[in-house]
Amino acid sequence: MGAEAPRRGRLAEEAAVFALAAAGFRVVESNFRVTGAEIDVVCRDGDGLAFVEVRARGEGPLEPSATIDGRKFRHLLRGARAWLTRHGQQDADWRFVVVSVTLDSTGRPVATEILEDPFLHLPEFHRGDP
Repeated sequence: MGAEAPRRGRLAEEAAVFALAAAGFRVVESNFRVTGAEIDVVCRDGDGLAFVEVRARGEGPLEPSATIDGRKFRHLLRGARAWLTRHGQQDADWRFVVVSVTLDSTGRPVATEILEDPFLHLPEFHRGDP
């Protein structure tokens, strides 16, 4: 199963990018990494930048996006802030987006869902904006 995880992740990211493009997003960068954080996809659309987390799971009662906890959110926030700083975009309009990818038993994507502002339910949600 361990060897399958990278393949499943790659297929999920490909499905997510396809869904984002179909929804009008333009990919700016993929797999942005800094110490302690990674952003799966950075996109731009008419509303500004979107820092995208791709979550994939097999079919079942638990939605893939439900696997994001406060700790993961803080890693995403760290990554978003680092990307903005590195690219001189600190004043840009931005938000988080989650693409939830459901995989079948063979690991192939069978459904995607784009979730805007998925972290409003977390008490620590604050981007640090003025």
